Amino acid sequence: MKVLKALLILAVYSSAGLRVEEAGTNRVELKQLIGLCLPGARLLPEPPARAQSLLCGSNDLLNLMTALRENPEPRKGAGYWSTPTMRYLSRQKITADSPERAVAVVKLLHALTRGTEFVNLNNYQAGAVEGGWVVEVVRISSSGKPSGRPPYELVTDESQRVTELRERCYDYPGSRGVYEETVRRVYEEEIKRNDAADYEEALKKELAREWQAEKGRQAKKAKASK
Repeated sequence: MKVLKALLILAVYSSAGLRVEEAGTNRVELKQLIGLCLPGARLLPEPPARAQSLLCGSNDLLNLMTALRENPEPRKGAGYWSTPTMRYLSRQKITADSPERAVAVVKLLHALTRGTEFVNLNNYQAGAVEGGWVVEVVRISSSGKPSGRPPYELVTDESQRVTELRERCYDYPGSRGVYEETVRRVYEEEIKRNDAADYEEALKKELAREWQAEKGRQAKKAKASK
């Protein structure tokens, strides 16, 4: 397993332009994602040496080898995961003023923490919500059947710069307010009912119900604006 991990690291951060073929007609390149999201950032050491770190600003370094080995950890407050690389990217105030740029932020996170081949195996879609974006990631299996995972949330400021990048613990593609309120409310209800023994099952059902309700509100709002 350790050997396989080492080979993956060498493949991702090779000296040949950090380029990996995508499983379609496009090609993912770490340098391109960095150039789009973090203009002025540099991979160190410079080519032809193999990159070991990402430098943003004057002295904000991300160790690329460490990033590939990190695991998500609970963020303060229920309902979110966080990692050192998510917090690193959040500090950079990346511009996310379009769905394409929001997707690029999550692709960059994945390229840094899982390798560009992971990006190749997934489809990404961003939806605007109040105060930012929700980016859904769907993996396409060899059978062609999609397999989803909880989405990522990009909190932005008035200038459309990302102030916080985090992963939701549960699948909900809608607004941050509804998601956070539902997670909190269901937890409090289940604690009182049976010490939260059935919390996750109850929460998934409630989130599905809330998403249907939110989609209905969105449809009514769109119809009224015509």
